[in-house]
Amino acid sequence: MTPKIVEDFYVKKKSKFMNGFNERLKAVSSELKVKFDEKKTEDLLNQMREEFEKILPDIPYIGGQKNPTTLVLVKCMSDLAVFRVLERAGLSFREIGEFHYHYVLCDQKKRKELLESTGRDPSQYPFDPVYVDYQKKLTQETQLRVYPDDWVMEFVEGDGKKFEWGWDITECGVQKAYKKLGDEKYLPLICLGDYYEAEGLGFGFSRDKTLGFGAPLCTHRFVKNSKTPSAWPPDDLEEFNIDFFQD
Repeated sequence: MTPKIVEDFYVKKKSKFMNGFNERLKAVSSELKVKFDEKKTEDLLNQMREEFEKILPDIPYIGGQKNPTTLVLVKCMSDLAVFRVLERAGLSFREIGEFHYHYVLCDQKKRKELLESTGRDPSQYPFDPVYVDYQKKLTQETQLRVYPDDWVMEFVEGDGKKFEWGWDITECGVQKAYKKLGDEKYLPLICLGDYYEAEGLGFGFSRDKTLGFGAPLCTHRFVKNSKTPSAWPPDDLEEFNIDFFQD
């Protein structure tokens, strides 16, 4: 069965995605104000909005609202808008990486506060049995390769000691999209965001290989009762490969 491709999905949902991006820009704005004055900050924020509007129609369709990873893809494409504008503003690759670390961590800390306000423990959310079962089903669906630009991954059972569970990701939707747009150099920064989420929420995460640093797959592992140390700067990470990290 040939999947239905909705060519204008992201354009039709533009208002929703722009609202989400504007929310994300609050953390970006705080970081911009560390480096630039108020006028320059507002100018750069407007450039980022314009850049994301330009990117939206080019985001690959992977099932729309029926696919939960659509939102992951959109968020990472919004990061690309930020990266492009920061590069034009004169920041080096490593400076863009550090900037990304700070605003993602800020976002995750807000998410942590929100989860705590509902009585949930952010450090335990990846280990919730309902969430784990959901991920098992999702990984099985990716094996069908319904949409060529989607992720393909396998669920990995842990031993309860070294790790609880994980993904082996052999195809990444973000990598495919960034490559199509000629921006694959930024993929390592997106990959590092997995560590920032774990650091911000307080759960254990490890990985020894990732596509963004030239490996054939990403080996995500979720580690219970562990704390993820800061991954910025990333040079000492096992997955780090200087050949895929511009300095």
